[in-house]
Amino acid sequence: MPVRITLWLSMMLGLMLAAPASAQELIPYGYEELPQGDLVKPAPRDKPAERVAAEQAAADSAEGACNTGDLAGCTALGRAFMHGEGRPQNRPVAELLLRKACDGAEAAGCLALGQLFRSTLDPVVLANGTLALGRACRLGNLDACAEEAEAVARGNTPFDGNREAANALRRAACEKGSASACRALGSALASSQDPATREEGLGLLERTCRAGHGRACGRILTELRDTTPPRTALALEMAESGCRANVPYLCEELAQLLFVQGSGPPESRTAALAAYDRACALSSASCSTSVAIRSRPKLVESCRAGTQADCIALGRLYASEGSVLYAQAEAVTLLGGACESGQIEACDDAAFALRPETPEQQAQAMHWLDLGCAGGEAEDCNRISEMLLDGDDVPQDRPRAYAALARACDLGQALSCDRLDMYAMRDPDVPMVAVDVRYGPPLSAEEEAELDRREREAKDEAEARRCSSSEVAFGGLVYTDRICHPSVAGITFGRLANAGEAPWQALLWRPEQMKGRTLTDGERVECGGALIREGWVLTAAHCVVDGKRRLTLTPGHKVRLGVFDIRAPDGLEFDIRRVFAHPRYDEPSRTFDIALVELETRRRVRVGTPHTIKPILLEGTTSRQRSLKAGDPAYVFGWGNTTFGGQSSARLKVAKLALEEAKKCEGRNRLSGYLLGSIICASAPDRSQACDGDSGGPLVSYEGRAAIIGVVSAGTECGRTRVPTRYTRVSKMMDWIEKVLAGQEAPIAPR
Repeated sequence: MPVRITLWLSMMLGLMLAAPASAQELIPYGYEELPQGDLVKPAPRDKPAERVAAEQAAADSAEGACNTGDLAGCTALGRAFMHGEGRPQNRPVAELLLRKACDGAEAAGCLALGQLFRSTLDPVVLANGTLALGRACRLGNLDACAEEAEAVARGNTPFDGNREAANALRRAACEKGSASACRALGSALASSQDPATREEGLGLLERTCRAGHGRACGRILTELRDTTPPRTALALEMAESGCRANVPYLCEELAQLLFVQGSGPPESRTAALAAYDRACALSSASCSTSVAIRSRPKLVESCRAGTQADCIALGRLYASEGSVLYAQAEAVTLLGGACESGQIEACDDAAFALRPETPEQQAQAMHWLDLGCAGGEAEDCNRISEMLLDGDDVPQDRPRAYAALARACDLGQALSCDRLDMYAMRDPDVPMVAVDVRYGPPLSAEEEAELDRREREAKDEAEARRCSSSEVAFGGLVYTDRICHPSVAGITFGRLANAGEAPWQALLWRPEQMKGRTLTDGERVECGGALIREGWVLTAAHCVVDGKRRLTLTPGHKVRLGVFDIRAPDGLEFDIRRVFAHPRYDEPSRTFDIALVELETRRRVRVGTPHTIKPILLEGTTSRQRSLKAGDPAYVFGWGNTTFGGQSSARLKVAKLALEEAKKCEGRNRLSGYLLGSIICASAPDRSQACDGDSGGPLVSYEGRAAIIGVVSAGTECGRTRVPTRYTRVSKMMDWIEKVLAGQEAPIAPR
């Protein structure tokens, strides 16, 4: 039978930490299934055999040492249970072992115990975690000193964080030699509105960077990007220090700075290339630029010799606006020439590279798209239909647009057929087309049963992979623990959105490779978001920072706009310039769960034919504050999981929801005081809801003009429990949003 008894009050724990006790006398806490933050995470599955063997051997050795009274061995064994490394992941047993070590004045044991307690939601246990970290600090562990300061800054509830006390602790730890405390203190001071305090923080970050701590270098570079006049020499020094500290994106920053300073052909700028090579050696996601630079000479030579495929490849290199090789005129010449010569795969690229503004340029771009569509490029046909239906760049021409869409459908693109059907329901002038690729032979009863069986198996397997349980005998008792990958709010049930129905929809896109393996398209869906003005995407804070408000997005993460099907090579892809999370964001309670992502608009990459891209209004900026009441309709969009524990939707989905009564929503979430009015809850009778992967996406009201009223924050098992999904209320956050857009808030420093 599991032992699940709540811990004593923090004073009791303080006494327990001060006085040794046997494992038999200790009572472990009953842990939530979902750990908070990143101090404790569910153990990864499918570890390589050699890693499993190494972790097993290390845990066996630690157990032997612990059994002989070696408290360092007890700490190592406790960590093995805490993280599922060589032992089943079981937090109650980890707690007992770490208490034993900490009560014996083993600093590393107190640090690990504090980290374990700080991964919970219970305010009392969070306070106990701060006590344990404090004891580890007093025992001489500088890492614990830095973590104690972060715990004090965050507090144990949304109301009791103390930044002044945290900065005092950071300063003391920094003076003792804790680099992480120096970086945290520097970041906090650099965010101040007081010029003297800000300069002190920047100076501390500079010194910490020069000492070899890459995260401090990244924070300095964030500040230097916007300085006038540019402080190039300091930026070079900070980037070089960060690169020496093995931070891949800082090597890329260094390479870009060196490239601009260099002269001659790109491949002759050896200093920049060396920095790009260093970035590539550190992360495969950072290899594309060095590969492109080195491939250029051969492509130039081959193109001059008449190889059209290499002319197209060279044109695409020049057409990438965010690349150091960007050369628009050369790109248009190469790609346009290839299109005119019959290489239809280059026509769409040529039209995009032209970036038409004048009527003459728009006519030229349309000509190239016509050539591609006639030659069998379905995406070119889709692009023509979008331009002619939208009427922004070229005069609206619906018959010609429908003909282009019918051509794409005839070429076998099911999405184009879906769009044509959608238009046919609204416009009688849409031409009738023959049965298309979507219509196949009916399934037999046996085939339908087999499909159902596979779906059930996939669902059961996904649930088994999401959560794991353990039972561990320890000290004469059996302790159970169940730990799950967090289920944050794709859209269950609902329907497929129509292409172009949500032109504001943004997709936070993970790198193709993470932690040594290639991700599927579904796994690359990080979160949703909404374009609120050119270069700015609104999303959820938990999508971009961890529980310690550290940036979780890597330089390999992108933002995609103009996307309908994540599998299709469509849309525009942007690097992320800066990230801003609400200063009051609290991970355990998910209050103020909102963030802004600034895009590198000069570094966009066109990965195919983008669907319409338009920003959406924010509720607080419309003509009046919307009076929301229970039952009002609202709509949520996303590519997240279509069932609890299932897979992401390849195509954008939408669900119509009804708002819950505010008092009921706030009461269930235990909100009071200034938090009242900060969230919205919504669900639907058919259990349509947001689910994993939809986080950060918009909740849209169509009262008058479409506007975002909420940001997807958190849900409970994607509708299975019928508990409404929770959304951060946008109008409550407008003061902060306006400060960020006005440049009055500090971004999150890169890790």
